[in-house]
Amino acid sequence: MNASDLYALPTADLQQRAFALARQRRDWRFFIELFRHTPTALESEDLDPDVAEIGVAIDDLVGIWREATKGQWGASEPLARAAFIDYLTEHGPEEEPTD
Repeated sequence: MNASDLYALPTADLQQRAFALARQRRDWRFFIELFRHTPTALESEDLDPDVAEIGVAIDDLVGIWREATKGQWGASEPLARAAFIDYLTEHGPEEEPTD
């Protein structure tokens, strides 16, 4: 899927795809950078997981974000969409990620 195809998708689909890919890649930094621009502005200093437990830490971080924002991006949605599209374009496999 190319960038123009991604732009046509709803934010929820982009989020699902980007989260699944970042979780699969164990890309903690993606989540930290993304959530710094949300209404709750999570701080990475407070969230430093043990590398052996990064998958659990990512799930915890996503849970904290969902609880704090009710899963809504609000005014941050354009930034989030751009981050999702950039991430999927740069790191995404040819086939769609599974969650």
